[in-house]
Amino acid sequence: NSLRERFGMDSPRIAVAGLNPHAGEEGMFGKEESQIIVPALETARTSGMDVTGPLPPDTVFFSAVNGRFDAVVCMYHDQGLIPFKMVHFKDGVNTTLGLPIIRTSVDH
Repeated sequence: NSLRERFGMDSPRIAVAGLNPHAGEEGMFGKEESQIIVPALETARTSGMDVTGPLPPDTVFFSAVNGRFDAVVCMYHDQGLIPFKMVHFKDGVNTTLGLPIIRTSVDH
């Protein structure tokens, strides 16, 4: 709802990064994707959200920067901030979505 309400996106396209390398590689590198992330995404889709994933964390940001997605949900702090700072180190402001308050932080 944050993307709709606070950023005015009617139908945000959301990518979800996997936790493990290559999004778990079908269980070879971890089972969190199949046991936790995939069921959560299925629930999100049934509620009408346009979510794609889990996607390999090392390539999902390339797709996002090139316009395929409006937002990327990351599994942990550095997974999201490293690529964000690569693109917007001097002018970026990150925000945490889904909170009852607006939470931002400068990126430098």
